[in-house]
Amino acid sequence: FSNTYRMIEQDDFDIHTRLHTIVRGEDEAAMVESVGLALVKLPDVLNRLKPDIMIVHGDRFDALALATSAALMNIRILHIEGGEVSGTIDDSIRHAITKLAHYHVCCTRSAEQHLIAMCEDHDRILLAGCPSYDKLLSAKNKDYMSIISTWLGEDVKTRDYIVALQHPVTTDIKHSIKMFELTLDALISFNKRTLVLFPNVDAGSKEMVRVMRKKGIEHHPNFRAVKHVPFDQFIQLVAHAGCMIGNSSCGVREVGAFGTPVINLGTRQTGRETGENVLHVRDADTQDKILHALQLQFGKQYPCSKIYGDGNAVPRILKFLKSIDLKEPLQKKFCFPPVKDNISQDIDHILETQSALAVDLGGTNLRVAIVSMKVNIL
Repeated sequence: FSNTYRMIEQDDFDIHTRLHTIVRGEDEAAMVESVGLALVKLPDVLNRLKPDIMIVHGDRFDALALATSAALMNIRILHIEGGEVSGTIDDSIRHAITKLAHYHVCCTRSAEQHLIAMCEDHDRILLAGCPSYDKLLSAKNKDYMSIISTWLGEDVKTRDYIVALQHPVTTDIKHSIKMFELTLDALISFNKRTLVLFPNVDAGSKEMVRVMRKKGIEHHPNFRAVKHVPFDQFIQLVAHAGCMIGNSSCGVREVGAFGTPVINLGTRQTGRETGENVLHVRDADTQDKILHALQLQFGKQYPCSKIYGDGNAVPRILKFLKSIDLKEPLQKKFCFPPVKDNISQDIDHILETQSALAVDLGGTNLRVAIVSMKVNIL
């Protein structure tokens, strides 16, 4: 929902092309149209830029359009964060990008094993850790109180507020909306200052925003509803929160770096590796269940988790990029497990299947014969 390109400009990178591909509507058809629009626009851009390697990150539907275009135009693809497992359509998109990509950077040992199980070439897989952790584990901002005051109010103390971030599950939109409604009811009852981020642009988000407005969240004294928080500031907000609640991947991945308690709702992150700071509420089908989870988690402090990285991912990725031989064949090779060769229907096979080998081990002489199925010695 925001102008995140400004973060690229702030890091002194030139943006050669900007594409507007997101079709508004926030339903399944809009997602398909967005991918289609990107596929129409990308060939011209890639022809002009002629990249040696295309770096594609994550599991979003816009990344699928980019990977598809690059693969069809014979551009090498490096995919970051493949091999992970989660819920919703993102799982399928992530694995589809893996099949299109030529090189892989993964975050965990399990993800690496999944990529190998998916028949990807082990020599083209780098276990680097999550690039976000390079920033998370070095984030030392003494001025975090001013960030908290900016987004939540001057009277809010550390560990005494909640960050809520919930997205639709595109494979079960109706349940997503109901679960979001129950989450907001529980947060209202819990009566703590809460920063609520708007859901992403996946199908179902429009209905979720309607739920927010129906409950008056944007005008409620305990809530601050925002569409975007800059990453550097978001890090500080979750690092000093009393709890994070929702179903965003950052709850089960990045927030573990700070030991902040997390309540993970529903199935959107099913299969993700998590630290001990994450409490799962798989069903999230009653307000009381979510409220009870808030009472258990709020204000706790857990050990910092390094499941997803040790803070040195970027140097590893740069070294991996430099090692790629741009002259090696572009054609992917899949490392399939050995399978029994198909037996072709030739005359030798026919003779073999229509006869048997007989061996007589009696006496001092060894006698061997080929006997037909009609018991004739051939």
